[in-house]
Amino acid sequence: MNASAKISTSTPPESGPANSLRVSVARIYRALRVNSDWSITPSQGSALARIEQCEPVRLGVLAQLEGVSAASMSRIVESLEAQGIVTRIADPLDGRASMVKLSTKGVKLIREYRAASTRAIESALSTLSRDEQSSLRATLPILEKLSEILQVGASNQRP
Repeated sequence: MNASAKISTSTPPESGPANSLRVSVARIYRALRVNSDWSITPSQGSALARIEQCEPVRLGVLAQLEGVSAASMSRIVESLEAQGIVTRIADPLDGRASMVKLSTKGVKLIREYRAASTRAIESALSTLSRDEQSSLRATLPILEKLSEILQVGASNQRP
């Protein structure tokens, strides 16, 4: 039997805790998006959150942080700008370049989305037993640590 024909005895990627967590997080994220009035795409939402975190930010830096091409980020930002969600300002270090920041409408949109998402999660949490709520509370620090590990890992993998 050659090496490529060997049967793997390791846990397939479709099972196990990593897959269960990935599926659960994806379903929660999707449910929050579906049940909100969030009028933008996931890519736009991700860019918007990153702009909020880093503003003002150059498009090239934003593209690198989001792991997309400069052309893709330019299209995303142009769409957000057309909706009045972000604005461009002159780069104080290079007048030929521009930076992106949230508009007042963008700040309001993010706040409303977060508030609606928090209300939806609180409503779902209220249906859990006290023991389930306690177990979830106990796992939150671990989930936060995992989030940080994944964010650092993702930024280290980008070119």
